[in-house]
Amino acid sequence: MKQIFINEDNLHEEDLEGTVIRVKAMLINSNNEILLAHNNGTYQFPGGHKEDDEEMEETLIREVKEETGIDVSLDMGPFMQIVTYDSNYFGTGRKMCSKIYYYVIHTDETPNYQETNYDELECQTEFNLMYTDVLGLCKFLDDAVVEGTMDPNICREMKLVVEEYNRIYN
Repeated sequence: MKQIFINEDNLHEEDLEGTVIRVKAMLINSNNEILLAHNNGTYQFPGGHKEDDEEMEETLIREVKEETGIDVSLDMGPFMQIVTYDSNYFGTGRKMCSKIYYYVIHTDETPNYQETNYDELECQTEFNLMYTDVLGLCKFLDDAVVEGTMDPNICREMKLVVEEYNRIYN
């Protein structure tokens, strides 16, 4: 599993107030299309936060179901991890470590909105799903940054994940 560390604030372990663990899924169908979520002003891969009592794979299965309504199973573990040290975690002023684990799931199941379970923020910020071509994903993300529908930092991270996916799987 490839690991990338981002520490633009030059924080040290002892500076951190805590660690947040999240999982994200690259849901890719047989047409080589990837399912993206658009929420809170940015595109992202479906996924979310690990709860204390969960295993990583349980978190991913639960989060994909909650956000897409798709039941998935995992054939393998994560192929990539991005660790970010942030001195202002999501504008809270907290110095946090964020660890995101990325998985690839090949499925032709389509979103089932009757089976989703969006949290309050997802409902308030109009959580939407859409497919785009995997091969054109980086250009799509760059265009979204220019259009203002994509957070530049999340774009950078997603492009790193896409590059690693292409290195491994294409």
